Amino acid sequence: MIAKRDISLIQTETYVNYVARELETEGVGKIICCFDEAVYSAGVSVVFKKGNPLLERFNILMRRYLEAGFPERICSEEKNRTSLRGGWRFVPATGDEYFAFSISHLIPAFMILIVGAVFSSVVFIAELIVNCLYKSRTKIEFLL
Repeated sequence: MIAKRDISLIQTETYVNYVARELETEGVGKIICCFDEAVYSAGVSVVFKKGNPLLERFNILMRRYLEAGFPERICSEEKNRTSLRGGWRFVPATGDEYFAFSISHLIPAFMILIVGAVFSSVVFIAELIVNCLYKSRTKIEFLL
């Protein structure tokens, strides 16, 4: 998306910025619009057999690992490493700025949907009326 602008993707903003640093592109915020909230989340599971003596020790180590902020530290070091590796060779991003897609962009589609539903309802009611009139007329002609 950053280089060719021919696809869309669902990624977190941190990953997009990481890839932009790897591609040595600046101004990624002008061409890529990221969601404010997380679209998906991921986790890691480790399974121990019931009664395993390593379970309690593993839980203690993982709690300390997460409370100390080790994952955030690794992420910040990775960002720093990519910035230092290609930071002096940034290439400006090409293309226009993105625009925020909002509900106002969907209003014409919903208006067409509503008008189509109303029109089809009117046609259906008209068909029912014509059908009832036709049946009553043929019934009267049959009796005469």
